[in-house]
This record gives sequence, structure tokens and C-alpha cells, in this order.
Amino acid sequence: MDRRAALVAALPRQQESGMSFAESITVEALEADPYPIYAELRRSAPVVFVPAVNLWFVTHWKDVENVAKSPGIFSAVVGTSPVERSFGRPTILTTDGEVHKQLRLGVDPKYRPRTVAAYAGELVRSIAEPYLDRIAEQGSAELMADYFEPVSTLALARLLGLADVDMPTLRRWFYGLAQGAINFENDPKRQEIADAISAEVGAAVRPTLERLTREPDDSALSHMLHDGMPEGSTRPIDFLMPTIKVILLGGMQEPGHGAGSILVGLLTHPEQLRRVLGDPETFVPKAVDEGLRWVAPIGTQTRQTTRAVEIGGATIPAGAPVAALVSSASRDESRFSDPDRFDIGRDEGNHAAFGFGHHFCSGRFFAREQMCLAVRLLLERFPDLRLVPGKEPVFRGWEFRAPATLHVALGAD
Repeated sequence: MDRRAALVAALPRQQESGMSFAESITVEALEADPYPIYAELRRSAPVVFVPAVNLWFVTHWKDVENVAKSPGIFSAVVGTSPVERSFGRPTILTTDGEVHKQLRLGVDPKYRPRTVAAYAGELVRSIAEPYLDRIAEQGSAELMADYFEPVSTLALARLLGLADVDMPTLRRWFYGLAQGAINFENDPKRQEIADAISAEVGAAVRPTLERLTREPDDSALSHMLHDGMPEGSTRPIDFLMPTIKVILLGGMQEPGHGAGSILVGLLTHPEQLRRVLGDPETFVPKAVDEGLRWVAPIGTQTRQTTRAVEIGGATIPAGAPVAALVSSASRDESRFSDPDRFDIGRDEGNHAAFGFGHHFCSGRFFAREQMCLAVRLLLERFPDLRLVPGKEPVFRGWEFRAPATLHVALGAD
């Protein structure tokens, strides 16, 4: 019995015990596989409070989009945000209005499409090729640790101007920061890890920011300090630091983990992989977009209601935390046919993985280009890549989701 069938089969017992389906959802079940849970919620309770994570879940595409695009009703300023609890405030994710505008003015310049096109190819290739050489020598790899995460973390660090931070430190930062960002249940152990890493990141990044205040360059951190500011002034370091931690987390996580999910989709659908290998120019971008729809690396846009509001057949009270589930929206049956199927030939409109509204992911062009390059370089070097039998990838996470490991061999059977 697959997970979805098991989930549905369990419903009558839950109802007999007086427990609703939403009340029965656990953090562990979400971490293991949220997609069957979201499917059942879209069917039976598309907007509902989930006690385990203290959030109202919004699951249908049209409602998710409405939440993200209605800041007057669904504010990004969330009083119980695990991001602010872990990273400080203000962050680019948890502000609206002038504060959000100021943060975007500093963040956006390095992530515009033409700017990304000018630097991404050389940047990603220079990082990826030494790792590909090492994989070729080994004859096999665990691609999350040996390729996708190193390329993603180092590309972001170099873009930001943190060239002296090594890859193991960056990966450790990512996993520590993630513990805080996903801590909706306020687990003290997770929070302790996140707080320690957040303090470490702040101490490590501050000297670079202080230098860039005096000596600006073309790094993303320098743009954050100087762009759009009056001559001779910069944005305060303490104002930027929480957003820098958000960028470190999201920018390291989304491209590397998204690329891993995309590759799993291709390796488990050999006929689609053959299409990509036959025409990578056309089909690598299609595979990237379909992989992001199929498994969203970042699952939610979190908001808080400014007043009581009726949506999706439910009334959410004022001041309530709301998860607009972009991962669920991207598998909404009303928008995508057979939505659980990975299909690079799909032509049904955009996915929701980068979010909606004025909080639409600022790094989306860089992230997508990085994924296209990382996947294409890998497949060009190793066209006979295959999964290792007995070590099939297992996905984990609901707010951040990806294969925990991705073991591959380089040659044909």
C-alpha cells in the first residue's frame, strides 16, 4: 500500500475517534511526505488549522495566490515567525511596505536576468568542474554532498563576496539555519542549534560588511549596503544582517536541493532522461521547471491575517499565522493533470515554487540558471548516470524538501 492509500485508509479510524484529519497530522508525517496530506486537504479541507505546526494551511492554487498577493489582509509581518525568532528582524521575508522596499533595493541588483546571464555561466562552471573531476575519479557519488550542495553553497558565497568561507562551513551554516527557519513547532533543541549558528554567521560576516562599507565592490553584499542610498551613506549592518541570513539559507538551499529533486525525476523516468540527453538546450530548462513543480525546495509563504477573513470555505481569525503552501499549489488537480507525475513534456503554465506577489523569490533567475547549469554539466559529463540499486533516494522535509541522499554510479549496467 502506498503512502497516499495508507493515509486515506486511516481516515475512518481518525473520524471514529473524534479527531479530524487536520488534528491527526504530525510533524513527522509532514517531514516524511507532505504531498498525500496536502492532496487529502485539497479534497476535504482546503483551508484548515493544523495544530502540530500552529499554522492555517492553504492548499489550492487560487487561494495560495490570493494569500500571497493580498498584503492588506495577509501580512508578511508575522508575530510568531520562526525566521525572525532565529535570525532577528527585519528580514526580507517578514516585512512589507517601505522596509521591504529598502531591503529589495539592495538585494535585487545582482539578481536581474541580464546581470545573472553575464556572470552565472562562468561562476557555476568554475565551481562545478573540479567536483565533476573528483566524481569521475571515484566512479560513483552521493550527489547531494559531492556535487549539488557544494556547487550551490559556493556559488552563493562567491556571489555575496564571502570567498574565504569554505564549503563545509557553508553546509553547516545551511543546516543549522534551516533548523530555526522550519521550527514552527518551537522545538527547543532545534532552536538551540539555530541560535548558535545564527550567532556564528553574524560574527563571521560582519568583518566583510565593515570592509565593504569603506571599500565597495561588485559583490552582492556591497550592493546591499550601497545601492539606492545617498552619497556617502550605507544601510546599517544590523538592518541587513537578518536578511543576509535568509539569503544564505534560501540561496544555498533552493538551487542545490532543487537540482537533486530534478535529477531524481529524470533518473526514475529513463525515457524523459533520453529526451534531455538528446536535446539539452530544449529539455534541461523544461526538466528544471517540472522538477520545481513536482518537488518544491521551499514549501511555503508564511503570512498573518490582519483581520478575520473567509477563504476556501473557512474563516481564519484575525492575527492568525497562515502557510500559503506553494508546494501544494504546484500539485493542485484543478491546474495540473496527474499532478504527482513527473513529466517534462507538461505544458500547463507556471509552477508556484518561487512564490507569488511582491515577495516572489528575488533570486529566482540565479537559482534557475544555476540549476540548469549544474544539471546540464553533470549529464554532459556522465550521460550513463544511474541510481545505485538498494540505495534509492528518500525525500525528507515539508518546508524544505529534497532527497536526503542521492547515490549514483557513472556507467551503464
